[in-house]
Amino acid sequence: MLIMICDDEPMVRLGLKSIFEELEPGKHEYLEASNGLELIEKAVHSPDIAFVDIQMPQMDGLDAIEEARVISPSTRWFLLTGYSEFQYAQRAIRMGISDYLLKPVGLQDILQVMQKVSSLKSNGNLVKRYLKAVTDMDFDVSSPQSMARKIQSVTDMGVSGEIRADIVSRAKAYIQSRYKEYIGVNSIADHLGITPNYLSRLFREQTGMRMTDYLSRMRINKAKTLLVSSGMTVKSIAEKVGYYSAKHFTKVFIKIEGMTPSEYQRKAEEEKQNNQE
Repeated sequence: MLIMICDDEPMVRLGLKSIFEELEPGKHEYLEASNGLELIEKAVHSPDIAFVDIQMPQMDGLDAIEEARVISPSTRWFLLTGYSEFQYAQRAIRMGISDYLLKPVGLQDILQVMQKVSSLKSNGNLVKRYLKAVTDMDFDVSSPQSMARKIQSVTDMGVSGEIRADIVSRAKAYIQSRYKEYIGVNSIADHLGITPNYLSRLFREQTGMRMTDYLSRMRINKAKTLLVSSGMTVKSIAEKVGYYSAKHFTKVFIKIEGMTPSEYQRKAEEEKQNNQE
């Protein structure tokens, strides 16, 4: 089994590998990542299971998983975190994450995870045989998302370009009305009644950009308006435009604008004063 361990603390990664080796010596191969961007890069190897920390530099675990799931739909994702805030659990559930483990993770926790994965594989084999008998087609049943993706690929052949454009327009409208909330590809796809993978692919085909980037840019544009006109703090603005932490908001803002929100605020104020002189 190929296991991905994504955590910015080397000792955590080493500890998890040690637990797996204690349980099943020499049976697994491992991929390691120290931040969300590395996780996305290594998702192309399609790990069987992945353990991902929430709070990491460059990109947090939840955002990274949302993008990595498109690359590796068969991976089963498990969150590792020292935080127990309900907002994380809510988003994890919406994303279809297999489980939510609080640090420090012990041998018994990992044993339960492996038993769960084994049970899911057993049930999946039964479903796979049934679908093969009914449709005479092979299905990847390692996750609901991969099954839905296969079904969508079969039914998508008759969908016209006009209908595809309408789906993207509805997705944009939903983002416009809900960007202040903790939404992502999964919740938008649920609203539209289609699969996340199909929506992601369709959105990129129609717009030339990823839906997550589109959502981020909309939020940052809204934030820029608030930064120069509202007098609110950066933390308040972050929450106002749908970010659960000011730290993550600042990372996204820097990535898009090349400066921090505070720097943008100061620059806008200077330009305003210069124009008044």
